[in-house]
Amino acid sequence: MKILPLNWLAAIMLIAGLVTAGCRTLFEPKMSAASALENKEYITASRLLTEEYNAEKNVLKQSELAYKIAECYRMANRTKDAEKWYKSAMEYGTNTELPFKYALMLKSNGKYNEAMQLFKEYALGNPNNRAKATRQIQSCRQALEWQQNPTRHKVFSVSSLNSPASDFAPVIYHNQLLVFTSSRSGATGNKLYGWTGEKHSDLFVAERKEGFVFSNLTLFGDSINTPYNEGTAAFSPDFKEIFFTACGSPNKKDDYCKIYASYLTDKGKWSIPELVPLFDVDTINVGQPFLSADGMELYFSADNPNGFGDKDLYRVTKGKDGFWSDPENLGPEINTEYYEGFPYIGPDGKLYFASSGHAGMGGLDIFAATRKGNKWVNPQNLRYPINSAADDFALVFEPYVKPELLDSLEATGFFSSSREGGMGNDDIYAFILETPKEIPDSLIAQKPPAETKKPDVVYVLQAQVVQKNFSTPDDPNSAVAGKTPVPDAIAEILGLSVDSRISSRLITNAKGNFSLELEPATDYKITAFKNGYFKQSVEVTTKNLLPPAGKDTVYVFAEIMIDKIYRQKEIVLENIYYDLDKYDIRPDAMPTLNKLAQLLKENPNIKILLGSHTDSRGSDRYNETLSQNRAQAAVNYLAQQGIDARRLLAKGYGENRLVNECANGVTCTEEQHQQNRRTTFQVIAENFSAPDVEF
Repeated sequence: MKILPLNWLAAIMLIAGLVTAGCRTLFEPKMSAASALENKEYITASRLLTEEYNAEKNVLKQSELAYKIAECYRMANRTKDAEKWYKSAMEYGTNTELPFKYALMLKSNGKYNEAMQLFKEYALGNPNNRAKATRQIQSCRQALEWQQNPTRHKVFSVSSLNSPASDFAPVIYHNQLLVFTSSRSGATGNKLYGWTGEKHSDLFVAERKEGFVFSNLTLFGDSINTPYNEGTAAFSPDFKEIFFTACGSPNKKDDYCKIYASYLTDKGKWSIPELVPLFDVDTINVGQPFLSADGMELYFSADNPNGFGDKDLYRVTKGKDGFWSDPENLGPEINTEYYEGFPYIGPDGKLYFASSGHAGMGGLDIFAATRKGNKWVNPQNLRYPINSAADDFALVFEPYVKPELLDSLEATGFFSSSREGGMGNDDIYAFILETPKEIPDSLIAQKPPAETKKPDVVYVLQAQVVQKNFSTPDDPNSAVAGKTPVPDAIAEILGLSVDSRISSRLITNAKGNFSLELEPATDYKITAFKNGYFKQSVEVTTKNLLPPAGKDTVYVFAEIMIDKIYRQKEIVLENIYYDLDKYDIRPDAMPTLNKLAQLLKENPNIKILLGSHTDSRGSDRYNETLSQNRAQAAVNYLAQQGIDARRLLAKGYGENRLVNECANGVTCTEEQHQQNRRTTFQVIAENFSAPDVEF
């Protein structure tokens, strides 16, 4: 992949565009909340909505506005403000998801007991969503336990670096300097970023005075920062090359984040930044680079729609020709359907990253994964106090510990957090990992001998993820000819009791198998999925199960069949029939549509087109109208089952797509005509996302 130079004429026009835009605002009408939201200016939208709320007298409409304000603050990561407005919305709110979102904000603000109570109430009132509420309850309980049993890390704010704005993503630069990202008042430009309500971020550099005290904070470089967002830097081992993220342009439709590179010239100046093209598609946000110690691997986060979810971690390797390889997704051990970002490989060889998808304490938590061959596996939560109820991310280690401290410290470093007690939205924190004190032999000798306990009954889940084989390969409308295992599928096992501690995420082996020890007297939901497949779930239980005579182990068996997604291919829905010349959904069609509704609930990002086809009897126009009404009837039925209507399209094809020779004027049997009278569905999008706030 070639490195493309940044167009600095565009940068000059960008600045000019700011001036022009400032003049236009004197004459243009006031921005609406809907327009602000469309532009992702969440703080601006929240302010405009608050004005509407204060002027509104109807309590029901006030509740609706309070919910919208809370959503804006949630998107801007202002969790305290979001909690306040969700609470206001609760008094007269009718949105069924409101209690869940309110509980999430309570959790993000460290109010675990209050959050658990609300999650329990939500689970009782929404039995179909019991699993996601139970998972949150378990997470709250785990967070409380971690707070009561902290690790050996000591954490404190680096007050000499922090400001009332956001300060984050520190990185070591040479020995006595630190480069970090900040939206403080000294950042370039004079326009506020509507998403956060702060200035656009820039890279800053600070000089270490002693310990964790810094001074002489200045903008980094003379060609790096612009009036838009720059941040999250990474340096080559010799500090002569910098990679960083840049987002924003005068064109609102082109505001995607990308990674740029700059080189230190012979004159000690940073060169004009050049775009590092990592994907062939421009509409992918890419950022948060990290360069390995040998300079041969570049890690980053991206929202590639072909990934596992929100943002995934990727890497590229440098070839002998100096070009980067195609991006490689780090896989399901690391990436989830939620957010993963801020990769960093520590001096211990572990991959540190932030995630909201793995089991954590609230928002983003920091995890450490180990390398196994060419893969990263077994991510472990760093727990409290590194992690908190808020967002914790962008951890880096100091390159060394001073010799005089080797007896008392194992490691020191920095990370970022939005936790309670900070100066701004995000702050920079330092940590030290203390060396454990040795336990005298005299104390060890006094420990009472461990009691031998008779083993209890052990419950072991043995499960397999499989897929269907079709008599005609890649034709889901042909006969099923067996099944085959699905390796590298993700299996999530969740105990459905509020007292359960089982919430595991496993990867299937080459035979599609996985196993896990379970708790007694508990129901479990097992969900399996893989890129390119529909997510499917089954439930198992350990209730009322006893081991065979003379044994102490009960094996619980499960098979989860996941269906491959055949993009843009019509799949016939069996057993959906209509009475002659009618389009009402018959009772015998409901089970099939109910199964489709459940599939769509398990896969909330899928958007489908429901098609209806007739046989050739009747006029072309009549058949087109009839088939459109039948397709719409199926869409309406799914919407009544709780499926967002925006995920459903209806299309009547009439007799335009016959599957046999039974066209007009051809004599056919009723069975042949029936083959043409069919209802189908096809996946037309896999990235549907309902707007966070609707107007």
